[in-house]
Amino acid sequence: LSQVLIHHGLFPTAPSQPCMAISTDPLAFYCALFECSCDAIYALASALKTHYTRRGFQMTNTHVSFDIPGFQTLAH
Repeated sequence: LSQVLIHHGLFPTAPSQPCMAISTDPLAFYCALFECSCDAIYALASALKTHYTRRGFQMTNTHVSFDIPGFQTLAH
């Protein structure tokens, strides 16, 4: 039954004896959204910088650091 549902674009909610299924279209949308989320983060950061600059706030340092044990920041 699960293979038939998947063949018709539906994802079963249980591995055996599914009584409900969801469309795979939202899953494809979520995948596309995840792929573009990096661009969205930079767009949001740019919009916030512009917003605050127009209101008189000045960025004093472009370096951002997080001192969290066990985590490493990546330089761009």
